[in-house]
Amino acid sequence: MTEAESRARASDDSFLRVELRGLEPVPPEGRHGRPRELFFIWAGALSDFFSLFAGALLVSLGLSFVDSVLVLGLGAATGAGFLGLLSVTGVRSGAPQIVQSRTVFGRRGASIGGALTMLIAVGWFAYDCAIAVTTTHALPALASTPGWVEGALLAGIAIISFIVAVFGHRTIAVFQTVQVPLFIMICAVLAGFTANRWHLGLTSTLALGPHLATLTLGFTLTFALIVSWVTYAADYSRYLPIRARAGSVALASGGGSAVSLVACGMLGAAIQTANPHVLLPSLIVRLVPVWFAVVFAAFIIVAELSSNYLNVYSAALCALAIGLRLRRWAAAFAVGMVGGGVAALVLFAGSGFQANYVNFLTLTYVWFPAWGVVVILDSLVRPRPVDTSQLTSRHGYWFTGGMRWPMVIAFAIGTLATIAFFNEPPPPGEWGWVSPFAQHLFAGQPADISGFVGTAATVLAYVACRRWELRGHRGGAPEFVEPAA
Repeated sequence: MTEAESRARASDDSFLRVELRGLEPVPPEGRHGRPRELFFIWAGALSDFFSLFAGALLVSLGLSFVDSVLVLGLGAATGAGFLGLLSVTGVRSGAPQIVQSRTVFGRRGASIGGALTMLIAVGWFAYDCAIAVTTTHALPALASTPGWVEGALLAGIAIISFIVAVFGHRTIAVFQTVQVPLFIMICAVLAGFTANRWHLGLTSTLALGPHLATLTLGFTLTFALIVSWVTYAADYSRYLPIRARAGSVALASGGGSAVSLVACGMLGAAIQTANPHVLLPSLIVRLVPVWFAVVFAAFIIVAELSSNYLNVYSAALCALAIGLRLRRWAAAFAVGMVGGGVAALVLFAGSGFQANYVNFLTLTYVWFPAWGVVVILDSLVRPRPVDTSQLTSRHGYWFTGGMRWPMVIAFAIGTLATIAFFNEPPPPGEWGWVSPFAQHLFAGQPADISGFVGTAATVLAYVACRRWELRGHRGGAPEFVEPAA
């Protein structure tokens, strides 16, 4: 890269200007912004229908409103801790999250997380597009729209999503900063229209065993909503100045996600108390004036875009990290097109396919806790300087054949432990994974402690694998970088 190109890439992160930077770390002269920008990025990511539905789901499962608030708070705080800490790694390295993880897993080892993240990001982008379109079906006037109308709406949502992602980091940050206050205002009006029907004193009808089981299931679902973003974290913090305080970065990222999820979830739970047996979209339509139901449905579509910007942008970075030879903006365009095609399949392939598809995406959460724990422990708890010149070098952080095996093994052990306790039964007749061990342990109750077990197992595996690694390097062999022969 020439000096002129380096200067251009150092200054191209501006609103409505295509970001030219790809995987290379952001140099000091290209750093800018304040940690509080991360608050709006992550608040926007969680300001959507899924956060409203998370709270409503807890009530519909039989929990009281107080129970639901408690579960939302604990799950969101735990997930936000992961997201906040991983955002700090972006400031320290100036690199996207998957690229930064090369220091932890090795160049090829990091590609495992990169490939999984890319596939899952495209998957969620597709489903977010589809759910934005199907939201309109809750409106009586739009319940039987022709297929071409749905197709046009889907195309519009997908196009806007990947155009913003093509422009890149700064444009995404501005859009999120604008959309979050708008979503808050819409939700405030929704609360005003529905408050007189809330039944916040609603008590749980569940017996002690099912009650505890549902609490753990609700915690895992809430925790998963935030922790599933952790492999994106550094992608949006890498432009911050190196002098940015780690605590401020972590608080802004984690706080934005937690505040948004808890606030939206509480509103969803409060509305659901009006009738726990009616699906949230239909319930909202019943409780608000027709004109506001249309406004709310339109803004749910806009809110889904907030998640889609991040999905497409980070999926493109992951595609580059695992070897796709394109410019970042071209990669964003490519993954957006693929995601739009998958969204069409989800939308038009029938309700059975849609249900099984979202169950599949829910199952993909199982590897995030283990991955996040290993990166946090190795990057932050045991910090070391990052050699930025090695991050994008062909043989940088090569270790043994491109793999730092002790950390890859710790990650694998933690993931297997999470899978062993994964226990979120799908509806009857639909596909989904339920651990036979967990089903036996909890006597068929839908209790899920996979996040707790996976995190604890990963910590223990990390400690053991780290000791193994240290014993292997007592002879003085390089610990972190093994140059190519």
